[in-house]
Order: sequence, then C-alpha cells, then structure tokens
Amino acid sequence: MQIIKPVTVTNSILTSSNVPETDYAEWASGTTYNDGDNVIVIGTTHKVYESLVNSNLGNDPTTDDGTNWLEISATNRWKAFDQRISDPVVNPVSIEYTFDNHSTNVTSVALFGLKGNNANVTITDATEGEVYNQDISLLDNRNIVDWYTYFFEEQVQREQAQFLNIPPYLNATVEVTVTANTGEDTELGQLVFGFLSDLGATTYGTSISIEDFSRKETDDFGNFIVVERAFAQLADFDVQFETGNARKIQRTLAGFRATPIVYIGSEDTSYGTTIYGFYRRFDLTLEGPSLSFGAIEVEGLT
Repeated sequence: MQIIKPVTVTNSILTSSNVPETDYAEWASGTTYNDGDNVIVIGTTHKVYESLVNSNLGNDPTTDDGTNWLEISATNRWKAFDQRISDPVVNPVSIEYTFDNHSTNVTSVALFGLKGNNANVTITDATEGEVYNQDISLLDNRNIVDWYTYFFEEQVQREQAQFLNIPPYLNATVEVTVTANTGEDTELGQLVFGFLSDLGATTYGTSISIEDFSRKETDDFGNFIVVERAFAQLADFDVQFETGNARKIQRTLAGFRATPIVYIGSEDTSYGTTIYGFYRRFDLTLEGPSLSFGAIEVEGLT
C-alpha cells in the first residue's frame, strides 16, 4: 500500500494553465453589487462569491462574515485543487497545468473525476531536460476480447489515472494534460501530485464500497422521491507490514489525520483501491517480530 503526500498548490507553484479564470467579473471595491450578483477573487482565494444583499459596496468577500457574501465554489481553474471531486474543472478539448517552485521530489501524480480520452504527465529537470513522459488512455478496453465484444461491449471511461513511476528530481517542472476529442469538453475533478511513500503490502480481504448522499424518500402514496447527490468511495484496507515499521506508519498517518491524501491499494486502478480522502481509523496489530498486519479505513472525498 502506498500514499501520495500532496504538494499544496499556491499561486507561485501553479505557473500556467490553459483554463481561463473568467467565471465572472473580478470583485472591485468601488462597484456596487445587488442580491444574486456573482464575482470572483483571483489574487488570493480563487473563489466564486454571490452577493446576499442589495447595495453591496466595499465589502471584501474574502473577509466577510457571511452577512454580505456567500462563498459558492473555487473558480473553474482552481477546482482541480479544492478537494471536491464531484465539482470538476471543465474546459473544451484539453486541460493543461504546469507546476514549478514546489521544492520537493515529485514521484507521483494522481488524477480523479476524469472525462476525456488521454492523460499525460511530463517531468522536466532544469539540467537534464525531459526525464519522464507518459500517456494513459482513459478508454478502458479490457473487456474487448473478440469481434463480438468489439461491436457490442460497452466501452468504459476511466475516471482515474495514476502515474507512480516518476524518477525523483528535486523541483522539476510538472506538466499535466488531459485531452478529449475536438468539440468535446474535458473534465478533471482533482489533481494531486507529490512524494510517493510505502506503508506496506495490501492483502486480499481488502474491501471497497461507497457512501451515497442521495436522498431517497417516499410520499404518503408510496411513491419514491429521489434526489441524486454526490457519493464517497470507501475502502477497508488490509495491510501487511514489517513490525519494525509500526511506529513509522503510526507517525505518518497521524501527520495526515486532518489532511486528505491519496491512498493506493494497487497500481492497477481497475481494483478501485485508489482513494483521495481521509482515514477514519487505523489499527496496527503487532503479531510477530518480523511481519504484522493492520487495517486502515479510508473515506474518499465527494
């Protein structure tokens, strides 16, 4: 089992993107806004705000206590880093991001909530040039095994992609690109990159499920009323680890008790064991001097 210790994306780290940050007009202190007007703040929060009152003048949305402004979401460009997979970045044909000045060894990239045909990660070192360039097709054809399935089997869209074999180059430039067909929109729910760390070996017995936040009720006549909402991925990881690493694993997980990270049960995404979220609890059972077993319950972001 592996985890990605994420880099926090800031203005200085995100150096370029082809996704425009033009959702609405930028908030201006000298402009009067009416109830329902939307603005964005680019320089600091990269958020969309909605005015709650008429004659809204001179009230900074970033410091408002909720009296005058309501925070709606991240701007379209920054939705890739807002920890909300179900509210993706949307851009025609392609989504591109370039990161610099992160001061770390980026050895992994994970993408969630994808819609498109292909994902690419390119790593460029200032001295050695391009040191990594990999494409992952977002069209899953593993069930196409003969002519019958070629014509009649449904083609599956991959919603995740992970790049785990990146060589460690300190502060290298990271370029991430997701592409779709001409005339189609590309979507990206979350983009996470950082240092890949091992916790142990995921064992059989690991289970996956979801927690659905949709509302399902019945009226007085027995008719169902269904409101579809987001869901979270869940996993109960069974892990084998070296007993001597128990304290290290405990310390590592404790450091991310309030921070979402990427948990990777297998490099094969078809198992559904790659989750971006929080652990609910973990138990490390010291069963022997060499090898021990543990369990980690993880809840994904919606």
